[in-house]
Amino acid sequence: MTTKNTIRIKRPKQVTPYNAQHIGRREEQQDYFSYSDIFNPEEYELMGAVGVLADGMGGLDNGRLASHTATEVFLSAYREACAGGLGINDALVRAAHEANTAVHGIEGAGTTLCAAVIKDWRLYWLSIGDSRIYLYRNGAVRRINNEHNYEKVLDRMAANGEISVEEALSNPNRAALTSYIGIDELDEIDLNPDVFPLFSGDSVLLCSDGLYRALSDKEIAKIVRDADDDVCDVLVNAAMKKNLVTQDNITVVLMDVD
Repeated sequence: MTTKNTIRIKRPKQVTPYNAQHIGRREEQQDYFSYSDIFNPEEYELMGAVGVLADGMGGLDNGRLASHTATEVFLSAYREACAGGLGINDALVRAAHEANTAVHGIEGAGTTLCAAVIKDWRLYWLSIGDSRIYLYRNGAVRRINNEHNYEKVLDRMAANGEISVEEALSNPNRAALTSYIGIDELDEIDLNPDVFPLFSGDSVLLCSDGLYRALSDKEIAKIVRDADDDVCDVLVNAAMKKNLVTQDNITVVLMDVD
């Protein structure tokens, strides 16, 4: 794929946002998402094109309130930090801590949060918990963020011989989060460490676990490649067609870069 020197162009000709949700087999939609004002040139120059997704923790009473609060506080704090002169990564981290403080003040509340920023043909991201950020490029997707769950701890223990592989795989706490918005001390934050260039034809996809636990990476990539403007709806419908008894809420946020 030719880049036509696009990395030197100040901004993409267009960042096109898409999104879709489904309650799944849950009683309540505890996912929430939002975008910055992507089509406002002044807002783009200030903070880039921003997509945010939060997945309220279903085991806690106020998961829905947590995801809504985290997303809105995060976006507002990120904008304020950019307006105050902070660089994108520093602004993302400050916004995450402000969101954590806000959600921590709500009794029985916790949520994952992931955010992607597209600016000047570069991608920046932050994630906390186990919601995923994928990069679609050249017909394939790959997860680019790190998840915060007990699975990593168990696998490391198995690799060190402290427990067996079978014990690691069967541990009932394997999916438990080790970091989330609303935690007492927010120490684990995944942040892209290096310059991450984007090219025309790339897509950035954020999703809650209701999507990736139903669809494989190959299935996700095929849908993103083949679907048109209804790409997020197609992803959600494909997940629901799996008829999983434990189907969680599904939320998909996608930004095309042209």
